[in-house]
Amino acid sequence: MNEIALFYNFSEERMRKAKFALLPLKIRTKAVSKTDYNQPLGYLVGIKGIEPAETEFDGNGFDEEMIVMHNFTSKTVDGLIRALNKCGVGRVPLKAVITPTNKDWNSVQLYNAVKADFNEMSGKNK
Repeated sequence: MNEIALFYNFSEERMRKAKFALLPLKIRTKAVSKTDYNQPLGYLVGIKGIEPAETEFDGNGFDEEMIVMHNFTSKTVDGLIRALNKCGVGRVPLKAVITPTNKDWNSVQLYNAVKADFNEMSGKNK
């Protein structure tokens, strides 16, 4: 199905572990650099018809780890979580899937939405 997972703000060591863990699942991985934070998510995962942004990102962005998944089933999401736990990467609280609604968003827009949802679910907005 051509699954791909975008990884944000992972150290080289944690990224290496993640790649190794996801290889048997045939999940492609891509570390997203801060300069690409303004690119549409759909462009980053290769969705046809989504054009790249013309300029590089030069803002502060965000520093938290985040994983964004494309073409994942619920079974594949579960497999990714199990594999990352098993290989020592552990829990990554901020996770999202690319949808028709957010495929045109940039990484910072998605991060802001995911972080707000996470804070609300964990009671940090009260």
